[in-house]
Amino acid sequence: MALISLKIPTNNDPILDILIKRWKKSKEYTLAVFEAMPEDDIEYRPSNEQLSFVQHFMHLSLVNNFYMGILTDSKTYKDFYALIEADFLVSRPDEINLFQPDYLEKRGSNTNKDLVSKYVADTFDYVISSLDKINDEILTKGIHKEKPEFLSGHTNLDLILRGESHTAHHRAQAIAYLRMNGIRPPGYTSNNKL
Repeated sequence: MALISLKIPTNNDPILDILIKRWKKSKEYTLAVFEAMPEDDIEYRPSNEQLSFVQHFMHLSLVNNFYMGILTDSKTYKDFYALIEADFLVSRPDEINLFQPDYLEKRGSNTNKDLVSKYVADTFDYVISSLDKINDEILTKGIHKEKPEFLSGHTNLDLILRGESHTAHHRAQAIAYLRMNGIRPPGYTSNNKL
């Protein structure tokens, strides 16, 4: 019986090229899911204990910004409190809590939706432009770089993959929120072809 091996492309299609394509598609799909919710309903939450629809998007954006900043910044960040003060953070449109239930500032719902949509796009652009500046060799490094405890032991590739996994986790919850509101979400397959 022959063993099937997975050959990772090295010359014509380096790993980072694949990751950049994947993050570009993730950006498009994430924004499509966000845009599917009517602006008056972006603060919908199934229960008081859960993050709102909009908080999921702001949360995943902040965390993506964290992961890529840790990877690319020459400084180190020993804990969450140091990280939240990092110079590489994309400016948030609102200082609401992104880890516990909270509400956006009182503004027009269309203004809030536009501001959050821009923040999501800006953080994805930060990730994509950062990936474009590194090379495949860097992916295996970073395991010993000082990071907050919840990221210790992660290589640079781990941070990139963890960001995409975390994005999928929160986007899936947002998709469930759409369905709870009778909204058909954007199709997964049609939005994820490379």
